[in-house]
Amino acid sequence: MKGHAMRHLALACLCLAAAACGGDFSNDDLEFLNALPQREDLAAKLPASSQGRSGGGLTTRKDTLVVNLGEVSELATNTDETGRDFNTAVDGLLTLLENIRTTSPTTREPDRRVWGPFRDKAHPGFDVRFVMERVELRFDYRLEYRRTGEGDAAWWAFLSGTFEADAGIRKGVGALYLDVKKAKEKDFTTDLVALDRLDIDYQTKALPTRVEMVFTPVGGLVSPTRYTYREAEGQLGEMKFRLPSTDLVIGGKLEDVELTTRWAPDGRGMGVLLVLDGDIKGAKYTECWNALGRVTFIARSWDFFNPTLGDRATCPNFSALDE
Repeated sequence: MKGHAMRHLALACLCLAAAACGGDFSNDDLEFLNALPQREDLAAKLPASSQGRSGGGLTTRKDTLVVNLGEVSELATNTDETGRDFNTAVDGLLTLLENIRTTSPTTREPDRRVWGPFRDKAHPGFDVRFVMERVELRFDYRLEYRRTGEGDAAWWAFLSGTFEADAGIRKGVGALYLDVKKAKEKDFTTDLVALDRLDIDYQTKALPTRVEMVFTPVGGLVSPTRYTYREAEGQLGEMKFRLPSTDLVIGGKLEDVELTTRWAPDGRGMGVLLVLDGDIKGAKYTECWNALGRVTFIARSWDFFNPTLGDRATCPNFSALDE
């Protein structure tokens, strides 16, 4: 779903870019444009070695916690795959905003910029525009639509975002979201049929930086899926997410787990898995792996005879992420 989720945003962007040409920006224009997040602000910085690791992931293998030293870590491969999915969603969402940077505003006011309105070729019968407004150090922006021929009161926002600058270019706190439910109410076709809303919150003003992405499914019958990425000095990364109904150990119940994984630039990492419900509710599992993704240390809180295996000293120092 994530791979297709943002496709129509790119099409809307092409419409805006085709209708406005050139990049003749004033210094004030650049202040507006720098309030828009870029890929390097939000994407998870995965180690290069992650491209060579593969595996079934936690959700497709029985007895995931039955692992031996020297084997490929399922936690490492699951983290790699989740990180790539996370970046795919970020990439699709930011394609629109990055292409806005290549076109000059149609309307300039002291604290407002507007691109458009234009006919949206990807959605016949709709007009599209992009609006940014400034209040001191805060910038608000909206990707808006209306049916062709309607007045100004008919504009509604599909994408909305905000950014409050702190110190330096693109340093601060921001958020953006897609109102998929509103789009459906307006008979506006999207690829996001399984969602009501997609949210991203982030802060880039201080280390560790943080990006949180939340997928809210249709109807609210299923809990939102939440991913949190943090980055500390030295390019240390962390991803936290929940995995419901996961078959971790032999037994009559499935486990709901929270997984926090951390990694260093050379590919070494650590995973801490907390079991929230299931056969071993309350259990904690810790695993470390080397740059090849092979297990070097294991700790199982419920195993009284062999609570640890391997050398804990092989686990990287991630204290910079403990803040």
